Amino acid sequence: MYNNLVSQAGSMKLSGIPNDLPQAFSGVACIIFGPLIQGLYSLLAKHKIRFGPMARLTAAFIFCGLSMAYAAIVQHLIYTAPPCYSRPFQCPESVDGKAPNDVLIWVHIPVYFLLAIGEIFGFVTAFEYAYTEAPKEMKAVVMAFSQLTAGLASVLGMAISPAAKDPNMVIMYGVLAGCMGATAGLFWWKFGKLDRGGQAFGQVHEERGSEIQDEVTRPKAEN
Repeated sequence: MYNNLVSQAGSMKLSGIPNDLPQAFSGVACIIFGPLIQGLYSLLAKHKIRFGPMARLTAAFIFCGLSMAYAAIVQHLIYTAPPCYSRPFQCPESVDGKAPNDVLIWVHIPVYFLLAIGEIFGFVTAFEYAYTEAPKEMKAVVMAFSQLTAGLASVLGMAISPAAKDPNMVIMYGVLAGCMGATAGLFWWKFGKLDRGGQAFGQVHEERGSEIQDEVTRPKAEN
């Protein structure tokens, strides 16, 4: 997603900034939305509204899907703008490939804000859940499998890269958005029951830790 978004930004009016600079807004958005989302978790917990890890991961898919849907809208704006429309930099009016389509790069920024919210809901929750719920002797293996998914994502990215070219980008972003939406529904259907078990996120881990501590200290007390 990020490589294609850099290319998308490059086909717009840059207003004096490099086309890879908007990626920095993802980090800025994480700084802004991180505390806000943490506050949301606290507010929901205070009102006893359950928002477990599976719900958070589902929300992550939804926000990533929304970011790709917005990217498709931005790409449509690019394709409907002069001078080259659906063939940026590939028409005589582009002055030897130097004149981008007449769309300002600033309309592109919200893509990274939506992605950042999805990452906060998704990556943080996934790693925390993997670590807290894995058996003590399996934590490293489970975390390694969590990282492996990033490698698989790169493989999928390379697989679809032949389709990532003009004038197909609106379709590609639209398909990604649809896949994210479908995945959100399937993920919740398959794993949502883990949130309905009645225990808050991390409670099982804390209880197991207490049980282990009791088993360790009990023989000492008896002695």
